[in-house]
Amino acid sequence: MRNPFLTFAAPLAALLAAFAAGCGKQSPPPAAARPSDPAPDYVVALVNGSPLTWADMEKRAKGFFKDEVDTQHLIVPSNRLDEAMTHFRKRAINTFVYKTLMLEEAARQNLRLTDRDRQNGLAALARSLQTRNWTTNDFFLKGPMDEPTMRREFEDGLLIDKLLRVNVRDNVRVESADLERLVARINETNQLKRAQAEAVRKQLADGASFEDVARTVSECPHAKKGGDLGEVGRGRLPKPVEDAAFSQQVGQVGPVVESVEGYHILRVAARNPARAATASTPAIPETVRLSQILLRPIPVDRKRLNASILRTKYNKAVETYFTSLKSRAKIECTLYPEMRF
Repeated sequence: MRNPFLTFAAPLAALLAAFAAGCGKQSPPPAAARPSDPAPDYVVALVNGSPLTWADMEKRAKGFFKDEVDTQHLIVPSNRLDEAMTHFRKRAINTFVYKTLMLEEAARQNLRLTDRDRQNGLAALARSLQTRNWTTNDFFLKGPMDEPTMRREFEDGLLIDKLLRVNVRDNVRVESADLERLVARINETNQLKRAQAEAVRKQLADGASFEDVARTVSECPHAKKGGDLGEVGRGRLPKPVEDAAFSQQVGQVGPVVESVEGYHILRVAARNPARAATASTPAIPETVRLSQILLRPIPVDRKRLNASILRTKYNKAVETYFTSLKSRAKIECTLYPEMRF
């Protein structure tokens, strides 16, 4: 079973996002209710004897559904609503399994929340809600459950976060060799990008249309315009590109130029010389009419790469930790016997 909350920086934020799903006063998308839907107190799953009822599962599944509609613009044809709800019901069951096992383990380890844990959790919650333009009070008051329940869910999220911090996150390290291997792989990829740029330039030298090639392969924002940057003065381009543009012959495709932005192939359509000021007109600087094809390399930002490696290692460690909890648990699903955990 895929861990439904697996994140690096804030497992709490992911947990809260799950409970925020469906927040707001709009009704959730209509589910195709079947005549044989179980009673609200029907137990759909058990984790070490802890039950998940049909009513609780449906509330969470509809919340997941509504959040996908609101944030991902999910559209489900009316004849596939039941299929969609089955997907979200299974997601709700997986979430229940994850949360139950994590909270049981936190209790076994006698973990308790401190005021500082709560303050840090509220700060993380506030950051996670920025994209919704919500405050933390909005989260508690507009959630799919009543305010006391939402606050309990918040506390559960904090406790899971603390469990993972103590048992997983604090033990994850990035070795210098890990970082250097990733940097080396990126440099190899960027050399291939440079080779691609040289191959593109050869296409142009063999007669390919600059505009057509730009529209096809360029990663410049002006690619749709055939790479046309318009009239460009000095000071607007990276220095290596500016030097090439203002020295290149009009009408010719220049060699590949490397800058902080990537690999540029330039064509100068016209050059407009500078004009000195007169008694009635200001000075006009030199400009070129320029087009480019740009291929962007992967930036070697060691801080971000370190964070990426740490996130990958952490996610793998959480998955391993959660798998160990599942291996010692008794998990039953009466609603979907085919589910594997």
